[in-house]
Parts: sequence; structure tokens; C-alpha cells
Amino acid sequence: MVRFVELTLCLSLVLGIGTAQPQKPAVLAGCTTKNAQPTCDWYWFRKTLDSAHSVKVKYDPMDRSTGAQLEDLAKTLGKSVAANGETPDLTFTIAPAPTTGIDIGPGDEEILELKVYSDASAPQKLIWVETYRGQKDRPWPAN
Repeated sequence: MVRFVELTLCLSLVLGIGTAQPQKPAVLAGCTTKNAQPTCDWYWFRKTLDSAHSVKVKYDPMDRSTGAQLEDLAKTLGKSVAANGETPDLTFTIAPAPTTGIDIGPGDEEILELKVYSDASAPQKLIWVETYRGQKDRPWPAN
């Protein structure tokens, strides 16, 4: 699943999707939440990602394969993985999507969220959320 994340981000960066935007006022990248759904600005996320040099990856220590794939994603994007004690420019993390109860049927549901945080500010600021869909009857790493 994370390989799909890697491919999606790489293709978006290579193809320059979302870069042709009119001049915007000088605001920082970030997401806003409306009706419990985060809305992020691709233009400012892209500018922040382009200017970042190092990335910290956060994952469950028991899920080393996800950690390795997040590190591969950072390297594929041309970013170095920050060592312990270094202050990174961005933080990548993956978490299962929130559960809503019992799901019945074969329909795809939200299973995974890739979140990118900016480490430039004291409290981390969410600057991008990518949601992936799949079958909830299987664990998200299997999807």
C-alpha cells in the first residue's frame, strides 16, 4: 500500500500536478478542517515539500516494513531521513483511518491516511493528508 503512496507522490511531483496556480497571498502551507474533513492546499504543500531537505518518519515500532517504506518514499522524493536529535523539515506518518463501526459489504472504505506535518513551527502543523481506500476486512498493510 505504501508503494502506491510512493508512486502517487512521485508521479504528482514529476508531472507537476497542481503547480499552475494564480498568485496567492503569502500564507503558510496547512490544512483546514471543515465538517471533520481536512482540506489542504496543494500549491503550498508542493512549495513546502520542494524546500524541505530532511524528513522524519513516524511509525509503530512493531511495523518496521512501514517504516522502511516511508524512508524509501523520503529518499525517492530526494529528501534525507533525519537521524535522532536532528530537526527535520517535515514529518511523514501513516495511520489507519478512523473506524466508524461495523462495515458490511465489499465496498471500498477509507483504510489508511498518509499525513505530512511541518516541523518548522513549535506545534507540528498538518500540511497534507492523503487517504487511501480498500477492503476493511483485511488489515491495511495487506491492502
